[in-house]
Amino acid sequence: MRLRYLFIVTFSLVALIPLILFWMWPYSKALESEYNDVKERHLLIAKNLAGAFERYYKDVTGVLVILNDDIDKESESIKTIFKSYGYQSVLEVSKKGDVLNCLSIRETICQTKVSPHILELAIASIKKDQIVLSTVTEDKSMNTGPILLGLKEKGDNFIIAYLSTDYIVQMGKKVAFGKKGHAAVVDQEGNVLAHPLDSWIKSRKNISKVSAVQKMMSGQTGIEIFYSPALKDDMIAGYTSVSGSNWGVMVPQPVSELKNKAKSIDEMAMYVLLLGLGLALLITIPISFLLINPLERLSSVIRAIGKGRNETKIEFNTSKIMPLEIRELKNGFIKMMDKIDDNNKSITRLAYTDMNTGLPNRNYFYELINKSFDKMKKNNQKGALVFIDFDGFKEVNDTHGHRAGDELLSMFAQRLMKHFSFSNESKTTSIYDIECLHDAVPARLAGDEFVILFRNISDKDEIKRKVEELFEDVFTEYTLYGDVKLKLSGSAGIALFPKDGDKYNKILKSADMAMYSAKAAGKNTIKFYKA
Repeated sequence: MRLRYLFIVTFSLVALIPLILFWMWPYSKALESEYNDVKERHLLIAKNLAGAFERYYKDVTGVLVILNDDIDKESESIKTIFKSYGYQSVLEVSKKGDVLNCLSIRETICQTKVSPHILELAIASIKKDQIVLSTVTEDKSMNTGPILLGLKEKGDNFIIAYLSTDYIVQMGKKVAFGKKGHAAVVDQEGNVLAHPLDSWIKSRKNISKVSAVQKMMSGQTGIEIFYSPALKDDMIAGYTSVSGSNWGVMVPQPVSELKNKAKSIDEMAMYVLLLGLGLALLITIPISFLLINPLERLSSVIRAIGKGRNETKIEFNTSKIMPLEIRELKNGFIKMMDKIDDNNKSITRLAYTDMNTGLPNRNYFYELINKSFDKMKKNNQKGALVFIDFDGFKEVNDTHGHRAGDELLSMFAQRLMKHFSFSNESKTTSIYDIECLHDAVPARLAGDEFVILFRNISDKDEIKRKVEELFEDVFTEYTLYGDVKLKLSGSAGIALFPKDGDKYNKILKSADMAMYSAKAAGKNTIKFYKA
């Protein structure tokens, strides 16, 4: 049977068969399908929210680590960091409730003594050698609204940090679907942190008697159907717990909405299918002839590609009288082939890239340098390998955290690329093109260790001048996240090619030894390798 005739018969059957099957498909199947969709969707939303809250919990407890001994003398940058996480104030409190030191985040007046119920909750919640958050509470004397207490020991005293729950409330309110679908978040004792009813948030209503909440508090994850006293309806919810904090995240929706939707789908689909059948019979024959011809040409193109012709500019013409979809099919097919080619290039580039800095990684630099050495030997050229190591990088990580260290490495790499006039577009050209190497090829080996291969170097004075110019551009002041300012310096060792080594391992070792000589000479220094 020819394709055009088969198309007419098939098109008619495709329109008829779903209608017949739908008549046989009961309402319960539609409802079951709705249940299955909701289970997957609600549980996924709950898990995503739990993941966000897990990161939030780690951040808001981790930020307490940066406090100095005298918290009332903290800098404005520290206050800004605490304010960004929602902290209202940070207190150093004795076990009798006396406020010894105070860091006011939101320009509130520091109290001299904490409320008895705050002190009692802090003592009951604090854990030895740990930073924890208490259950939700409120200090009416300070008009705080719902807060969590960030707690840690400090000698015989302890730190109490008032943390607003606004972030949790806002995250919860972002989840809304259907008419009454929402998210609810509870603390480790079942007190409401986020909920559509503001009165429940304000009163910190305890809903631990709800079966799904009990399962969340015990660390379980799953789907539950239960009765909601707030909405006075049966609810189906995906629930899970937040690792580390023991909070619970629940995403419920009224079961009645699913039933109404299943019924609506059932009725609407019947009308649509009846209408579709009539239209299908009306347009099948002319459309079949209009579509088959270009599809046959597309088939011939696919066969040509199957025989090894990968170029996308294959003869595949469509006239203007053809439907827009057919013309888009042609363009989409060509774009798909281009995209596949781009993706292959991107995958290759990612395998060669250091993800933090965007520079070539150790493995790819090994290929680049060997390729360069082969060309330089063939052309009797000289070169140099520069090994750069930051001065005091460990102190940056220890003082400001690894996030600051990673940011510093990334910013350094950007200045390095800018110095050598590499743009983002050049990542696909000279710096990564093994067949068309640039005269300077930078890479990151590991940690704060960077190397630069210089090609076509005439003498030591030239390479020294180039490295000194580089130092002027990259070893300056850096401003990191949180307005942290650092004056970066580094030490560099230079090994000449082929004098100090004509193999990768040999010249790298020579440059490394020269770098350590620069360190020993007082840092922020450039040294050539000496045998």
